[in-house]
Amino acid sequence: MNDLATSTTPRKFPRRSFNALATLTVLVVIGISLVLLNMDFLNEKFNLNPGIPNVVAILLAMLGVITWIVWLVFWAKKYLLAILVFAMAIGPIVFFHPDFDGDAGIRGFKPRFLKSEVKLSELVAGSESLVKEIDLKTKTPFDSPQFFGPNRDGKVDSVSLADDWNSLPPKLIWKDSVGPGWSGFAAVNGYAVTQEQRGEMECVTCYEIETGKPVWIYSVERRHEDLLGLGKVGPRATPSIDEGRVYAMGGTGVLDCIDGSNGKLIWSHDIAELVGIKKQTLKNSAGLQYLKENSSLEWGRSSSPLIHGNMVIVAAGKPAGVTSEKSATLIAFDKITGQEIWRGGQRAIAYGSPTIATILGKPQVLLVAEDHAVGHDIETGAEMWCHARSGSSGADANCSQVTVVDESRLLLSKGYNMGGEIIELCETNGKIEVKSLKTDPRILKTKLTNPVIFQGHAFCLSDGYLECSELGNNAIVDKSGAALLKRKWKQRGRFGNGQILLVGDKLLVHSEEGELMLIAADVEKYRVLGEFKTISGSCWNKICLYGNRLLVRSDAEMACVEIPLKEK
Repeated sequence: MNDLATSTTPRKFPRRSFNALATLTVLVVIGISLVLLNMDFLNEKFNLNPGIPNVVAILLAMLGVITWIVWLVFWAKKYLLAILVFAMAIGPIVFFHPDFDGDAGIRGFKPRFLKSEVKLSELVAGSESLVKEIDLKTKTPFDSPQFFGPNRDGKVDSVSLADDWNSLPPKLIWKDSVGPGWSGFAAVNGYAVTQEQRGEMECVTCYEIETGKPVWIYSVERRHEDLLGLGKVGPRATPSIDEGRVYAMGGTGVLDCIDGSNGKLIWSHDIAELVGIKKQTLKNSAGLQYLKENSSLEWGRSSSPLIHGNMVIVAAGKPAGVTSEKSATLIAFDKITGQEIWRGGQRAIAYGSPTIATILGKPQVLLVAEDHAVGHDIETGAEMWCHARSGSSGADANCSQVTVVDESRLLLSKGYNMGGEIIELCETNGKIEVKSLKTDPRILKTKLTNPVIFQGHAFCLSDGYLECSELGNNAIVDKSGAALLKRKWKQRGRFGNGQILLVGDKLLVHSEEGELMLIAADVEKYRVLGEFKTISGSCWNKICLYGNRLLVRSDAEMACVEIPLKEK
């Protein structure tokens, strides 16, 4: 009888464990709030990478959900409710994929099974208008024919910007959708070229700067994306325009030389194949096939082609964990015929673009490879010097290029808590030696952008904060390097992983959220001269100034903005 009574007695609500769970939930919510609301403090006080708080917040949220499900199953015996909570937690992940910002924060969600990208057919509707010949050979004083400005240093000196946008604001000339990708624009003679992904087709597209209308398109069936979606979809390198030809490095490692007058292919090389890197074909949840390299380049090839004389020079690399005779840090081709001229080095590469500078009186190609900064002989490709810069291209990657300070000093910058370093090159008995003058892990933490140099100071987006740092000069450098890499000011407002351009004595800063700011290049203090909203999407793409026309784009939209100029 007692047994029967016991078996029919209603089970008491597990109040004690529920109270403990409720307390844990409150603590989790408080923890997430504290982490996200104090990112500025954590970055300044502990030099904490902004991505870490975002990851911690996601993990805490997952912990909270899992704890509730476990409690519902094992303590409350509420199986249907546990299934409902599980479905509510997993459903968004099953049917939607997170749209991450540059610091692993979640901007929102996008449908996982729908082919929601702008289709190629939408771009070429009425394709008769895309067959006219255009002139990319004629040069103008306003051209920006390559990555990061006319000279690959983030500087534009062809125009002078107005001092105040309040009385004379910018104007939106046009805005349109664009296929995903992280290429910037290269602009020559009134036309602008970029790369974008249109479904299964990787495209190099040319637009009229004044109208935004497409004039030609080169498309080929290939696609880059990454499994986690942190690097997102599409090609990422900015094309280079030279003597009427367009050179574009696709996200999967194919270099195309295209006739700039009509968009027809002249020659092409699969750079990954040339250095022995194999590719795997995978399929995403929307049924689109994409290629993945067997190399350390988890986020795709973003290094822009470099033109010098009769050569086009590209970063090459090697298979993951393997060095062979095919491996090459850099490869140079004849820019007209595509014939290989030289290959140099055998290092794995990262995501920065090669530059040319005359150092110690000798022109050389500079690059930050996966874990070293290097200089190569421009005539033979031979590696002339190297300097260790730790990094893994699948994690704490080197993304910024080498920044030239003067004829013997170079500035290296990187996020992931590595910061800035000034190195000095000197030649002894015909051999170049490298000396590290000063490092500071708290400043110059560039990620998807590069510093610009003005009046002996470096301006940059450092972990998403706008920052000015003193570099000193050869006349004031002492043996300790105390005069180098001294931060002058830091703007704590968030710019995210946007882009920066120095125009005369002013900075154009385009935030990750599409806010355009005019800021004085003042080495003493932060001064905003104007703000203007441009486009939506993740604005990781380099900005391009052609005269008074600023071209901006994201993974979703592109626009042309008229920038007020000083009256002569």
